[in-house]
Amino acid sequence: MDAPPTRGRSFAFWQGNEFGEEFEYTFHGTPCERILGSKSYQCFPAQIQALFPEEKYELEAMAAQSYAGIPLLTSTGELLGHLAVLDDKPMASDDAPHQTLRERDRAILEIFAARAAAEMERLQVEDELRVSETKFATAFRASPDAIAISNLDDGTYIEINDRCLQMLGYSRAETIGHSDLDLAIWANPAERMAIVKQLQELGTVSNLEVWLRRKSGEIFPALLSAEAIDLEGESCLLAVASDITLLKQAEQAVLRLAEIGELAATIVHEVRNPLTTILMGLNAFKKLELSERFQEYLTLSLDEADRLQRLLNQILLYAKPQTLDRSELELNSFITEMINILQTAPVAIGKPLNLVAMRSPVTVSVDRDKLKQVLINLVTNACEAVGVGEPITIHIRESGASRICIQIHNGGIPIPNDLLPHLMKPFFTTKASGTGLGLAIVKRIVEAHNGEFGIESREGVGSIVTVQLPLVLC
Repeated sequence: MDAPPTRGRSFAFWQGNEFGEEFEYTFHGTPCERILGSKSYQCFPAQIQALFPEEKYELEAMAAQSYAGIPLLTSTGELLGHLAVLDDKPMASDDAPHQTLRERDRAILEIFAARAAAEMERLQVEDELRVSETKFATAFRASPDAIAISNLDDGTYIEINDRCLQMLGYSRAETIGHSDLDLAIWANPAERMAIVKQLQELGTVSNLEVWLRRKSGEIFPALLSAEAIDLEGESCLLAVASDITLLKQAEQAVLRLAEIGELAATIVHEVRNPLTTILMGLNAFKKLELSERFQEYLTLSLDEADRLQRLLNQILLYAKPQTLDRSELELNSFITEMINILQTAPVAIGKPLNLVAMRSPVTVSVDRDKLKQVLINLVTNACEAVGVGEPITIHIRESGASRICIQIHNGGIPIPNDLLPHLMKPFFTTKASGTGLGLAIVKRIVEAHNGEFGIESREGVGSIVTVQLPLVLC
């Protein structure tokens, strides 16, 4: 019942004239323990109760006077159990007239043991095979990938799972016993021939992009891995495929976004040059004596030009890839230094910035300038959300899984629930003069550091912005 053996359960118990009830018992202190420990034949021809006093009561209950036993071993010598005989009278002794009788008894036990062990091993192998087949069948049916087994030569389907049927649009009756070539599954049949050739040479193919055809006639891309297997003497192909249509679309979308990003950067550069010239001209007008009306026009033009320049700078910052110049940074001292600088900013005057730091040093691997940009943006936003005298709390704490959490909390008016999901989208803003890129840039910087960025806001608490970053483990 366990390994190493300390307790056993009987398979069969013959009492001389009938089978007895099955039982369990502990081996310690029994003659069976000797057999299992030595993996050899053991015989105690008489006085068994005296030899094993710990089992005296059990042996007395069976009226046992003698014992002979032999281990049951697999073909590789592993222990399966044991076969034992107990008698209510002494067995043959060691004297010469009975020696032949003892050898005969041992030979009979060895024959029984060999037969019993062989049968037990066969049943054990069958059980293991049945369990393995059940596991395979379960995995085959439930797999999220399309799996099919077909004849290697002619492509006749032998088995196919539900996911594969869904992907191809066929029923089981339409596929089993039919060839993938007859069903025109392959958009390019030459691809199958090339795969079969590679399987015959190497036995496997992995992550091969192919084009397949659904029952509807739609052609779609798939990622295929296959292996040549022998199934009851027949050469077969075990194929696993995934529909990668969405992946291909995502790749195209990423490429388009990259192109848009490059275009945006080009446009920004093209606009900034004439804008600089316009600003120079507007600033030159400040030296002239203008009427009050034209002075207002000039001030408005300068303000809008400045706002446009800030927007162009942020578009450029958002569009270009986030390349990091990482270095190890102690977070407590860094944020303390940042608070001292930010406290003097106009938006933070009269609004206390409180830090709840970690008791021990906290080291992160970050781009110092980009993390500074993140903190300036988030603390500025928090200060804009509260009135004079209301504090902002920056809390550094462990977040589990080797991560550190920076939380910035303000007790201002909570952000409406319908706006929360949109705050990190580019060009979405609730501020009259905002660009809508600040939080989007923050999110990109945090994610470039393999971190996480989130915002929560509710009545009675205010708003909490959370930045999680990986720790540097010592």
